[in-house]
Amino acid sequence: MVLILVAVEELVGRVESLGATFGVPEFLAGVTVIAAATSLPNTLVSVRSARDARGAISLGNVLGSNTFDLLVAIPAGVLIVGSVPIDFAVAVPMMGVLTLATVLLFVFLRTELSLTTVESYALLGAYLLFVAWVVAETAGVTDLIGGA
Repeated sequence: MVLILVAVEELVGRVESLGATFGVPEFLAGVTVIAAATSLPNTLVSVRSARDARGAISLGNVLGSNTFDLLVAIPAGVLIVGSVPIDFAVAVPMMGVLTLATVLLFVFLRTELSLTTVESYALLGAYLLFVAWVVAETAGVTDLIGGA
């Protein structure tokens, strides 16, 4: 547990440092670099489960992790620090994207909870579009996220 706490502290500190050095806003770093780094263990578990033909474990891992993050990680942080202001203008578009991503996944999983290669590439493409959109928001090209 101590190792995890130290690693998390280092990750956040280094990403903040890189962000300050290169002028990357915290929001962009949070939804890209930190999100990817903290989701990497889930990715490895899902890949391993899928490789072993245990798709239900792979899917359960991802959905369970996201549910845990929403219903435990956010409230636990608030309980520990007392109060965390959440910008509604940022939260609503992000929750919309999360909802759309979930709907897209379930549309693809409609047949026996299996994904084709094309559907897998489509999901990866959707993630790349998400990252491109967040970068565009950060650069001021688009303006759907008010506080980003």
